[in-house]
Amino acid sequence: MKVFLASIIPSKLCGKLFRWFATRKWPFLIRRFKRAYAIDESLAVVPEDGFPTLLDFFLREPKPEARPTDPDLDKLLTPTESLVSQIGNVSADEFMVVKGESCRLTDLAKIDCSPYEGGLYAVLYLSPADFHRIYAPADAKLIYSKLELGAKKPVFPSYVKKHPDVFVTNQREVMEFDTGKGRFLMAAVGALNVGAITTKFEEGEPFEAKRGTEIAAFEFGSTVVIAFEKGRFALCEEAEQGSKIRLGESLARFLG
Repeated sequence: MKVFLASIIPSKLCGKLFRWFATRKWPFLIRRFKRAYAIDESLAVVPEDGFPTLLDFFLREPKPEARPTDPDLDKLLTPTESLVSQIGNVSADEFMVVKGESCRLTDLAKIDCSPYEGGLYAVLYLSPADFHRIYAPADAKLIYSKLELGAKKPVFPSYVKKHPDVFVTNQREVMEFDTGKGRFLMAAVGALNVGAITTKFEEGEPFEAKRGTEIAAFEFGSTVVIAFEKGRFALCEEAEQGSKIRLGESLARFLG
């Protein structure tokens, strides 16, 4: 039913209505949202007067002590708090195959992705309960960024199974970074009800990210696709498909 409704409701209309409700100063919306998703507000930085709107609550910042950072600098942190919905190897420029339907990394990123062919990838799904901020996995220099315009269809796993092309047709912020030990490519994919993808950098301007610092944020739930240059990285053993990964935990490690 969830997939059916998402297929027939116009995404633009749904997004506008949801954003209108989310920006009202109605405390009961926040209370119901917290109960529905069992959210522990004590893990977040809470304003002195509380969160004025549901959108402000959704964009809450985690307390540093709530999500300790892995101190091993040979490891790359997860960029998001999320479900590891898929992991694998980029094959012939494909990063995901669902029921025989494939998505190409070049269609997602719109750049030359040959350095990533044969490398690793992960699809990270952010649920409504997660912190919706995106952090730098490692010290790295931004070498490419572009907002690719597109639709705002849902990206929850059951919808993706029926619509595997959603990642390459939805609006997304594409970011490529160079760590000096290898590159990684990230696409922050917008979804239904996502009003914006904000970044800490300006397109075309120099930007150097520090490990564990915020680089972008979603307004409401979405997905991050991350791919790693071939032969330069390995996924951490604890980053298993279907597992939950918290901010501060490691997703991959450098090779060599």
